[in-house]
Amino acid sequence: MKTIKDRLAHLSFRRACQLLGPEGETLLRRGGKHDIDIDLQVNWRDDLLRVLIGRSVVEIKAEGEQQGLRLRCSTCALPCEHQGAALSLVLEEKMALGLSAPPPERTPVESLSDTELIERALMERLERARVEKMSVDALDPAAPWTDYTVTSKVSGKTYRVALRGLERGDSFCTCPDFRKNTLGTCKHILHVIEAVKPRFSPEQWRTAYEPNHIFVHVHYGEDLELRLVAPSGLDGAAGKVLRPLRNRQITDFRELLHGVSRLEQLGHPVTIYPDAEEYINHGLFRERMAQLVADIRRDSAGHPLRTELLKTALLPYQLDGVAFAAGLGRAVLADDMGLGKTIQG
Repeated sequence: MKTIKDRLAHLSFRRACQLLGPEGETLLRRGGKHDIDIDLQVNWRDDLLRVLIGRSVVEIKAEGEQQGLRLRCSTCALPCEHQGAALSLVLEEKMALGLSAPPPERTPVESLSDTELIERALMERLERARVEKMSVDALDPAAPWTDYTVTSKVSGKTYRVALRGLERGDSFCTCPDFRKNTLGTCKHILHVIEAVKPRFSPEQWRTAYEPNHIFVHVHYGEDLELRLVAPSGLDGAAGKVLRPLRNRQITDFRELLHGVSRLEQLGHPVTIYPDAEEYINHGLFRERMAQLVADIRRDSAGHPLRTELLKTALLPYQLDGVAFAAGLGRAVLADDMGLGKTIQG
């Protein structure tokens, strides 16, 4: 009898759709939008795979002989998006899940320089871009610099690629790998470039991307940077607002938001992309936390939160410890037993 790993190793997109019933393809695509951390959310047992998705637990179990599989969701009685997410993960990440053979052994990672590590990571993504089957649809087929929809023919997952240049960091993809890898590219961007490059002349590729609207985005590379991009030719009052903001790293979030408000008052709509909005909100939160932490640590004995935060009044050093940990986001509190580390946590 084949094990659960044997069966999942041979799982195809078509078979996954069959397991989910008449709405299988839709559930797979919706489930594919979930970001799943394999180390934290996936657990193997002898006869099943368990995946944590939000508050739901999906189990995939071997059943019968050959390729039989049974799915169960802890919160849904019928085939659901959570089951689609688990199957989509299997289709997309067979190597990471140990369901397919790793590539031939190469030079150990610890022996490589930073430059060599980056080159290896780029080559791995280029290889996957060339080998994996994907479909590409252009928002504007007449121009190279446009948005593309990229769909994996293996998992059914779909991502948006905004192609804005051929160099690393020029373009954007909605896939999780792009946001995390600090390379400024991914297999989807590389696949789009190779797929559409023959469609346009060298002159068209040499013509730089020219934005037709104002937008705020996150530039992905070794470090994340918030940037504002605007069409050329905007002058007068709008140009004055744009001058200190455009095409450079933005660190003053309040100045940016004031500038966006002013531009919209002048009749120039500004698009703030979702990842940029999240970046701004996180930055503003850090600023508020830093101010609150500074206020508390300036006088932890006299701060009102010492008696108001919990039902039990905190000692000054305990409130100081709370502020210290909250300000960092995560920290290790180390002191003698009995001094209140639990209450500070």
